[in-house]
Amino acid sequence: MAVDHNLKHKRKREEARKKTALERERISQFEKIDEYRDKTSYESWMGNWSTVLRYALKALKLAPSDKFYWEHARRAASELKDDATLLKLLNQGWCQNLIIRTGDALTLAELTFRYSIKDVDLLQEVLTAILNDGDRFVGRLLVRNRKRAEYMLLTVQQQILKTQAGSDSLPDSKKPRTTPLKTADTAAPAATPAAAPSVDSINKSTDAPPQEPLPNPRVHFEIDTADFLTVIDSSISTDIQSLNLTLSAYRLGFRSSYDQLICLGALSGVESFWHQQETARKVLRSFRGRAILADEVGLGKTIEACLILKEYILRGLVKSALILAPSSLINQWKEELKSKFDLDVVASTDTLFRDNPEQFWQAPFLLVSLQTARSKRRMDEVCARSYDMLIVDEAHHLKNQTTMNWKLVNAIQKTFLLLLTATPVQNNLEELYNLVTLLKPGHLKTRKAFKEQFVVRGNPTDPQNRERLRDLLKEVMVRNTRSASQINLPPRFATTAKITSALEETQFYQELSRFASAVAEMKVSSLNRMVLRKLLEAAGSSHAAALAMLERIDLSLMNQDIESRIRHLLKLGKAIKESAKAIQVMDFLQASPDQKIVFVNHLVTLSHLHGLIQRRGISCAVYQGSMTTDQKSAAIQSFCDGRRVLLATGSGGEGHNLQFCHILVNYDLPWNPMEIEQRIGRVHRIGQEKAVEVYNFCLSGTIED
Repeated sequence: MAVDHNLKHKRKREEARKKTALERERISQFEKIDEYRDKTSYESWMGNWSTVLRYALKALKLAPSDKFYWEHARRAASELKDDATLLKLLNQGWCQNLIIRTGDALTLAELTFRYSIKDVDLLQEVLTAILNDGDRFVGRLLVRNRKRAEYMLLTVQQQILKTQAGSDSLPDSKKPRTTPLKTADTAAPAATPAAAPSVDSINKSTDAPPQEPLPNPRVHFEIDTADFLTVIDSSISTDIQSLNLTLSAYRLGFRSSYDQLICLGALSGVESFWHQQETARKVLRSFRGRAILADEVGLGKTIEACLILKEYILRGLVKSALILAPSSLINQWKEELKSKFDLDVVASTDTLFRDNPEQFWQAPFLLVSLQTARSKRRMDEVCARSYDMLIVDEAHHLKNQTTMNWKLVNAIQKTFLLLLTATPVQNNLEELYNLVTLLKPGHLKTRKAFKEQFVVRGNPTDPQNRERLRDLLKEVMVRNTRSASQINLPPRFATTAKITSALEETQFYQELSRFASAVAEMKVSSLNRMVLRKLLEAAGSSHAAALAMLERIDLSLMNQDIESRIRHLLKLGKAIKESAKAIQVMDFLQASPDQKIVFVNHLVTLSHLHGLIQRRGISCAVYQGSMTTDQKSAAIQSFCDGRRVLLATGSGGEGHNLQFCHILVNYDLPWNPMEIEQRIGRVHRIGQEKAVEVYNFCLSGTIED
């Protein structure tokens, strides 16, 4: 019994090992397939068809029914005029139900008829489907192609009858054994396009007795001239514009897929990269116009969204659209839509919005700030009509399902929806769930089921069942990385400068730290841990920011001990003449004439630094969230026009194209690393020509350090 028991455990362990090995092999195959997908798309865009064919065939060995690779392999074989490989691929496509175009089915029949006519069952099945099953394929069957298919089917049927007649005339003992029909895998290599066997030569090679050659088919042409003569007799004429429009509509009528983007010829002054075009095709073809565009910062999500919008407009599928963006990016969006995509939109910054709101909200294409659209005054007007397409820029502002931003986008009636964000997850995975729910409600099941299946308990940023979650996200999200897109951006270098503070600053910070620790133990409601942490963050930014927070504390609510400590801290802070970090940054700004962006977290610090910069005689533009849209645009424009410094809060780290500058200074570091990436993305993006330099300043011994 002990032996049986041990044997049982041994078998279980062996099965577990096999299962683990199979799972690893499966994951490895998925990774290889994804790797081949990027390479195949890039080489296809470059026109390297031999390389496309190589990668696609490798992937088809792992995933024989993958339509993406089969389509690319088929096209590459066609471009290379490799009939043998094309026959194999079409044969495989027929078995896997991948052939949906009439042209592909007809090509399969032609190649089989030419090189593998013994495969009569396949030929008869394909030709019968082409002639009789019109709903199975996309694309019209032209008259000449129908005649050709009927001729091939007739020839095959006669071949079958002759073979059967020859077999029936033999005694049973002498009848040839039934052998399996040759497939494309065995037939294609034996024949090359240069030496294609004729029907007669194949007939001679069969076991059936020689037959008389088939007579040439009689072809009779008829021309229906009634409609043509009617038009001529009526003397109907039109202008050249109408003719061109009709021809364009006729050409578009034959486009049954999104493999070719018809909008590319309509672009002006925009270089669309292969990953942007491939993203547009994927959203149009596979996602049905509803997707999260989550490329890394600086890879052109705006261009991708505009490509999709323009494509839908040219195909007649979008006649109205609403674009929601942060107020600071409205002018940038409007300029790019007009100059690069020739799209006229009315924006919430236009005078029409103020002078005639009723006419504004009836315009077909609207560009509105998210802040304006979510206001109580405007929300009803936004939701009063339906839109063919809704585009939301910086969509991470929709991460919370309880906010007005999320409720607004959920309430708007739309057919297509694009959410643009480089940071779909910032604090926890539920933010991702909220975004996906806007696109496809129920795709990630209920919130409770999502958390149970995909979120590690106690750590909301750590996913479990990663492969399953990744597969689900691939159906709604596209994320291109710099490495995969192979964009040759210049390098970037980060330097951290730790600065030793002056004696007064050190004493102030140490006293403030002791104060925070003591008050945290007292559990004072108005000075909770979050407030105390913010106080320490402010002190790391500047003593002025910490003093401003201390002065806002209502001392009448504090006991005598806390009140005396706060007064002591105020006295120490006011004794500080200048911050060591501020002096170092001022020296750095003056060291070279290159333009620089300086990011800070606190408005008091921003005001303090602005005064120092002005006293040093450095031209400076200020950008912060409470400014109006026109003021923000003016600040960005003045920096573009040559001011040496852009002094900005975190809101300046979203959306702006500032690649003419290559030096970035983090006077204060945000706690979320994705916000740091957003900041760097303002300068390290497509169009940057110099190496990007990032400098992080912090005081030694502070919480930032």
